[in-house]
Amino acid sequence: MVVSKSSRNKKAIIFGTVAAAFLVAISAAGGYWLYERNQPSQASKADCALAQRIVDGAQDLSHDKQAVEEWEKNTMKLRRSEMKDGYLGFRIAQYEIWAALQAKGEGAPPADKQVKELADKANRHCVDAGVTLTLPPIAS
Repeated sequence: MVVSKSSRNKKAIIFGTVAAAFLVAISAAGGYWLYERNQPSQASKADCALAQRIVDGAQDLSHDKQAVEEWEKNTMKLRRSEMKDGYLGFRIAQYEIWAALQAKGEGAPPADKQVKELADKANRHCVDAGVTLTLPPIAS
């Protein structure tokens, strides 16, 4: 059986084209996977609403150390039992700690810039839920 040179060239071109298309598809899928992997988790509307309720509750803290500690305990239990998105919960827990420390008169309040950065990070988890969290500065 005699195979002509042009027949081999055609097969090589077809094989090369298929291989290149396959590599492009794999690269695109890998790029999309990396893109999605680096996106923040998306919390539910209920998680985002709970986060806002916790932040709102932090605004009404008394300066009674025992009452603040009770609020911390109850809020932590509520957040851990009801909030499904742990990453959003982590951001809200940071705000809880700052508010509780300030209410108890312990430590310096975070800078407004720190609270804004925390709010931005927390809000990235609520994009799909269509909720915008409002984290007021923690007064000194």
